[in-house]
Amino acid sequence: MRKRQYTAAYLSDYAGRKICVICPNCGMTRRYDADAMLKRIEDQPMPSILPKIARAEGCKKVDNVYSDRCRLHFDIDAMRG
Repeated sequence: MRKRQYTAAYLSDYAGRKICVICPNCGMTRRYDADAMLKRIEDQPMPSILPKIARAEGCKKVDNVYSDRCRLHFDIDAMRG
C-alpha cells in the first residue's frame, strides 16, 4: 500500500460498502457502491469526492465559494448501519 498524502479517510476504506450522501438544500439523497466508485475514479480522500458527486448530479451550487453553497455531505449514520 502506498503512503497516503492526507489523514482523511479514503474511498478504499469503504471498499465493499455503500457511500451515502445527502444535501439539505435540494433534498438529494444517494447511495453509491464504493467498489464501483473505486474502479471509476480510483482511490481519493473522501472530502475530494463530494464536489465530484455534486457535479455529476448536476448541482449548480457546487462551485459557489462564498454564498449559497452546495451543502452535500456524507450521511455518516446511514454509512454506519
